[in-house]
Amino acid sequence: SELKHGRVAQLAVIGYITPEIFRWGFDIAPGIPCADVPNGVAAINAIPALGWAQIIFAIGAVDVRGWLGDFDIGKPDLKGKEEERALQELQHGR
Repeated sequence: SELKHGRVAQLAVIGYITPEIFRWGFDIAPGIPCADVPNGVAAINAIPALGWAQIIFAIGAVDVRGWLGDFDIGKPDLKGKEEERALQELQHGR
């Protein structure tokens, strides 16, 4: 689980930094363009309550049901070396 949490933390950092550089050109809600949403923690108050409900539902659905699937694209071919590679990743990631 430490590997999973580390990867989630890496994605969170990317999600925090990306809006400083790039903005999408669509509306996140009717009348609220992405360009008007502030960066960082200030964005929490800019998203409507129904938007938060949709986000939480989507995360829960993916976590519980695994709707995104388990894809083979981009996975290394370990052939029995999973534990060894996981240990290496933990040792080198600290």
